[in-house]
Amino acid sequence: MTSVATLSLLAALALGADPLADLQAALARLAATRPAAARFTVRHENVTGEGQDAVKVIGEVGGEVAESADGLQIRWSHALLQKARDEERRHAANPEEPTPTRDGLAQVQAIDLANRLDAAGSLRDELSRATLLEEKDDQLDGAPARLLVLKLSPALQARERRYLKELEAIGKIWLGPDGLPLAAEAHIHGKGRIFLVIGFGTDIRQSWRFTRAGDRLVAVRHEEERRWEGAGDRGERRSSSVLELLPASVVP
Repeated sequence: MTSVATLSLLAALALGADPLADLQAALARLAATRPAAARFTVRHENVTGEGQDAVKVIGEVGGEVAESADGLQIRWSHALLQKARDEERRHAANPEEPTPTRDGLAQVQAIDLANRLDAAGSLRDELSRATLLEEKDDQLDGAPARLLVLKLSPALQARERRYLKELEAIGKIWLGPDGLPLAAEAHIHGKGRIFLVIGFGTDIRQSWRFTRAGDRLVAVRHEEERRWEGAGDRGERRSSSVLELLPASVVP
């Protein structure tokens, strides 16, 4: 039978637990030193304006990314690059011609892919500015998980904070049995005013799915939706990207 002293000790340990510190420690053990490679697909859709004046730009591209001791490499197929060049030529002859492949290439940033292959490092930076609001048992895809609800503090410049009058940023992280993230979400809503007369608003929703690969936490899926309005205009942007991990042997 469990003694009263044992129960008291367990209660004290529970009260002294720090879920954020535990998560930071778990992430710190993933050094991301082993080679990793993945195929990726990135899709984005930008819409500016409303009604008949709305302008929509859609792009989708795929390639390969690899990280090793030599650094980060992004590989595009010759066919994809030629397709982008052909779009540029048609666009030069007729500015109304769309350029989805060229626009898709422009959306892919090396630092974003690097952070996807080392999601633990990116998460640690964000968590260092977060505050725990709630911890509870939950489910993810029908399996038990531990949910942390966080108040986020986005990194903003002093100029941005001066114009921002309202900011709400909430994050959620689902943890597996090993204490590592399985999925995450973030919702950021802000309102402000420039020059006292021009109001603006923005709403950002993001979601991630993670998997562990050796000493790495990899964000294998990321989705983002942004909406904004201000100065009589409004727009929205949706993007999604998927990483399919490849055997480490393909890394040079």
